[in-house]
Parts: sequence; C-alpha cells; structure tokens
Amino acid sequence: MNEPIRLPKTTTGYKSFYKIIEVSKKLFAEKGFLATSTNQIISEAKVAIGTFYIYFDDKRAVYDYLLNDYSRQIRKEIQNAIKDLPTRYEKEKEGLKAFIKFSLNDRLSYRIIWESMFVERELFVNYYKRFSEIYMKQLHQAVQTNEVDRKIDLETLSYVLMGIANFVGLQIIFKDKVTDTDIDNTVNHVMYILQHGMFN
Repeated sequence: MNEPIRLPKTTTGYKSFYKIIEVSKKLFAEKGFLATSTNQIISEAKVAIGTFYIYFDDKRAVYDYLLNDYSRQIRKEIQNAIKDLPTRYEKEKEGLKAFIKFSLNDRLSYRIIWESMFVERELFVNYYKRFSEIYMKQLHQAVQTNEVDRKIDLETLSYVLMGIANFVGLQIIFKDKVTDTDIDNTVNHVMYILQHGMFN
C-alpha cells in the first residue's frame, strides 16, 4: 500500500512539492481545511493534476504534512535555542523566546495548527500530547536536579507552560510592530510570574 505522502526525488520535483505546500498553507489558513478543495490547490499552485497526485493522495495528506512539519520545525527551533543552557529557568526563557520568534516569522502557523480541531479532533489532541510527553521528560530532569517543585504534576505543568507559550505568542503577533526589546520584555514578565507567582 502506498504512503499518502511521497517525497520528491529531484530538484524540479521539490519545487512543485513546495509550491503545493505553500499554496495549501495559504488556502487552509484563509478558507479552512473543509472549504478548500484539492482542485483549488492544484489551480493556485499551477501544477498539473498528475503532479499533485505523484506526491499526495489528497488534500488531507497535504494537511498532515504541514502539521507534522510545524511540529518538527518548532521542536527544532526550541531545541537549538536551549541545547547549551545549564538551567531549566534559562531553557524555559530561551525556549519561549524561540517559539515567539518562530510564530512571528510564520504567522500562519497558529491557524494551520489549530485547524486540526476541525480536520480531526484526534489530530489536535495528539499534536499537543506529543509536545507534552517531550516536555514532561525535560521537566522530570529538572525535578531530579531540584529546579522544579516535585509536588507539581508534570503533565499539568507541561500544559500550563504550553498554554502560556501559545497565548503569549498570540499577544505578540497581534501587535502591528514588534521589536526584539518587546519580545524580551514580555518574556521577562512571564519568567517573573513563573519564578514568583501572581499572588501576594
């Protein structure tokens, strides 16, 4: 049985492949997955019908590729930002900053990722479950080094931290103009809350 996604084998093939991906991303973000047809993707990407089906079984295969690629890219950006840092505090700070900058550079990412709720609920659930599982492993290490309170449930903590990242990311991308100083100030406020709490 064929895989629903088949990667190109030539440079020319990759050009067509990524043209399909970019057009699909725009259409899914603008219209939503359900309102976008395969024919619309083919037409706007200006590729032959046969070319589309060389690489993808259908529009769902294109969406799955986009969602998985976002997951991979975000994890990679965060991992690169935190890999040489010694403390969990620094990793949280630089990881949050990396996520915000990724979201700023690709403002369609939120819409594509959250569109998974309407494509198939399980996709949305699994997307964040995978992030939570990876996060929990890192947080467990921080518990072992006494950086994180061992009384806190790590699954809950992982979702709290992902929630902060998601909505602080929105806070930033809602602004028309954002500087590195704006991002630093926002992240510093988040870290203050994480370190000191919000209640007197």
